[in-house]
Formats: sequence, structure tokens, C-alpha cells
Amino acid sequence: MRIVCLGDSLTSGYSQGEDKYPYGAILQKLLDKECGKGKHEVITCGNNGETAVSMAKRYAVTTEIAERRRLPPKLFVILAGTNDLLAYPQIEEEKIVGALAAMVDQTAVESAVAVVCTVPRMPAPEERSPDFGLTKRRYRLNELIVEKFGEDRVVDTSSLDAFEDDGLHLTKRGYAELAKLVYPVCRAAMKRCRPSKKTTAPAPTPTPKTEAAPTPKTAPAPDATPAVKKLQAAYG
Repeated sequence: MRIVCLGDSLTSGYSQGEDKYPYGAILQKLLDKECGKGKHEVITCGNNGETAVSMAKRYAVTTEIAERRRLPPKLFVILAGTNDLLAYPQIEEEKIVGALAAMVDQTAVESAVAVVCTVPRMPAPEERSPDFGLTKRRYRLNELIVEKFGEDRVVDTSSLDAFEDDGLHLTKRGYAELAKLVYPVCRAAMKRCRPSKKTTAPAPTPTPKTEAAPTPKTAPAPDATPAVKKLQAAYG
């Protein structure tokens, strides 16, 4: 099974040093230990500074790449919302959840399953926020995430406490802790994944010698869904 970890710098494993510690790499080791090597593949797709809306736009590209490998992802782990809260104070938490929901809906179209992580705390930015405004927004967003997707499909990140000096990104230990939080929710979600359907190619139709076989045309990439377009407009 192919599993895609989709997110921002907290998914890419950003640290203040040169090394990166993506939690997806630890998740891979945990799956290999329990299920055996080669049973599952974890792909890390984290872009630094990305918001939930731009992530929704990228979803189609991520799926296309996987399709080319002839093994579509069956499970997505989505961690987003940190940069939305930091960069767009005017955006309501409901719209951030709407962007997450757009991605979850798209996974369902592809017969895949998604789990969503709550937004981890941001010690330094939250401390600087007047009247704990950022903390209150994060609490509200996480409440909406649980309400929207259900506790069984949400990874609770509230216990994370190992942060870099910037008070935003996790340390190596912090990313390992994140992987351990994601793991049990992933294992439960994997049981809900439907196996890929194996289709048999139809027998070729004989082509008359006097006619050339038609050249198949590649269908154009689909446009963003109406829900995603609406959210993109909201973010300006």
C-alpha cells in the first residue's frame, strides 16, 4: 500500500540545522517492523510554508505522479493549518477546515482514505500573540477538525513538546513523537482502505489494413473542484 504524508514544513521535517527529520521516514520504519519490508511505501510530500488551500491544489499533482507509478495512494495523512493561522489572521477557521475537507473529499473520489492531524501548538508565536489570540484560534481550529472528521480519523498532536529554538518546528525527537502519534491512526485507517481493482485489458480490435489505427489522446488534467476554487478565492 502506498501512503502519502501531505503537509508543510512539519511534514518535510524541517529543522534549524541542515538535516531534515520527516516523520514519514519514522512511520515507514514502524510499518516495516510490524508488517515486513516492502508491504507498504510511505511518501513524504511536505512543502515549507504551504497553506491548506495550496495543498489542496497540489493534491492532483501528487496523485498523478503516483498513478504514473501504477500504484495509486490508498491512504493520505494530512497535516495543515499552521501557516494558515500564522499568515492569514483574517481567514476564519471554518475556511481552513473547508480546505482540509476538500482534500479529504478528493481522496474519497480516488477510493482512498485520509486521516487529518490537529495543528500542533506554536510556543513562540503563540506567546507573542496579544491576548492569546493565536492560541484561541488554534484551539478553535482543532475543535472543528475533530468535529468535522471524527476522532477515529484525527491524529491528536496536543502532546508534542519537543520544539526547536524557533518555537515552531519540532526537534528530531519531536518528529519521532509525531510519527508515533500518527501510526495507530494510520493502522486503523488502513483497515478501511479498499484494495486496488485489477482490470484486464480488453482484447485489441482488428484494424482494417486500409485504415490506420487511431492515435489515443491524453485527456487534459481536470480543473480544480468548485470547492477548491471557492477556497482559493477566499485566500486571495
